[in-house]
Amino acid sequence: MDCQDGLTARELLDYGVCIDDGNDKVVDFRFERPAMIHGHRLKGCSMGAYGFYNAAGLASAYRTRFGRYSQVGESTIVGPPEHPMTMFSTHPFAFSRPSHMPKMFQMPDFARISPEEEEGPSWAESETPIETVIGHEAYIGAGSFVRRGVTVGVGAVVGARSVVTRDVPPYAIVAGSPARVLRYRYPDALIERFLNLAWWNYDLGPIKREVDWTKPERALESLEQKAADGALQVLAPEAYSVTSTRSGYRLTRLAVPLY
Repeated sequence: MDCQDGLTARELLDYGVCIDDGNDKVVDFRFERPAMIHGHRLKGCSMGAYGFYNAAGLASAYRTRFGRYSQVGESTIVGPPEHPMTMFSTHPFAFSRPSHMPKMFQMPDFARISPEEEEGPSWAESETPIETVIGHEAYIGAGSFVRRGVTVGVGAVVGARSVVTRDVPPYAIVAGSPARVLRYRYPDALIERFLNLAWWNYDLGPIKREVDWTKPERALESLEQKAADGALQVLAPEAYSVTSTRSGYRLTRLAVPLY
């Protein structure tokens, strides 16, 4: 299967992605199965295996790369587009084009004062894309705002209603506006071991009965030993891209996993 068109949300479940019926806000979304995005708005984003959005509320993400096991709370905004600060106006009439904001250009009042398509690409299309990164197993609390271009490190936790304006170190717990480091989930030596193991690259299914996930250091020791013994299987999930269309969803198989 290279590409299928007109799929329903129910049919997408067979390919490992959960999207709510009627969600027409998914554009160019790449994922490793399984992924749960429900009714949220994602444009130009990707998500590693086992990543998920909370089912409640409405969240938005733009040009964001979500790692494996990443978690996003309701009503969050991640990597939103920015408006130019050095042009005549920050309003879209000054920098948009019909292909960039078609709904706005459907209104003659806006089209009358805005640049025409033949005047070249819009400011948003001509600038170098800036990607926002949410690391593996990172958790973004409900109602948070993550600025475009920020990297939230592996295993980091962003407290609810935080405003993240700068990079977050791996395994840090941050909160506030602007968000600041409150503490770290584990001691430095343990964090280094977590990063060296990179457990999200392995298939946990075959060993789930052999590890006590409630005891972090003991679980880490167990996985480290299994990795040394060659007893861990590399996780190699199927990967796809999906976008909403007027006839349903278009799904395309990707050649390799995202990670």
